[in-house]
Amino acid sequence: MPKNIRKKQKTKLNFNYYVLVVITAVFIMVLVLNDFGLITYLKLKNKHKALDEELQRLLAQQNDLRSEINKLQTDQDYIEQIAREKFMMVKPGERVYRVKEEKEIIEN
Repeated sequence: MPKNIRKKQKTKLNFNYYVLVVITAVFIMVLVLNDFGLITYLKLKNKHKALDEELQRLLAQQNDLRSEINKLQTDQDYIEQIAREKFMMVKPGERVYRVKEEKEIIEN
């Protein structure tokens, strides 16, 4: 084969190689950066994880509140405890003693 034909073939191969590289780079950029790309997927995955954790926290809170409702409807001792702690109520004949806490003095 003459040198001229080899050079044309080599140039054509180099051109094809560069076109393939550019097309691949553009494809990767589109895959990563578009609305359905990898970056969006990772953001949505993190958001899903955060929402799932919040859901678990809210479900636990809901169970605690249901337990509290059940105690308030059925447990007389619990109702008395709440009345004493929150509303400072006493039974007839009981005396309440208040204890003052002493403040600590910090010496330098």
